[in-house]
Amino acid sequence: MPAFHFNLYDLTLFLPMAVAGALLVGGIPVATRTTRYSLRAAGAVVGALVALLVVEALPVLV
Repeated sequence: MPAFHFNLYDLTLFLPMAVAGALLVGGIPVATRTTRYSLRAAGAVVGALVALLVVEALPVLV
C-alpha cells in the first residue's frame, strides 16, 4: 500500500501553486537579479510543497 495517495490529475494543482509561490516571493524588492531569480525559484518550490500538503491532506479531511 503506497504512503502517498497521488494521482496524475493532482498535478493540475502543482503548476498554479508553483507559479503563485514564484510570483508572491519574486515580488519582494531586491537589489540584484540573481537574488530575485533565487527567490522566485525558492517560492516555486515552496508553492509546490504546499500543493503536495494540500493534495495529501484532502483525503484525510473528507
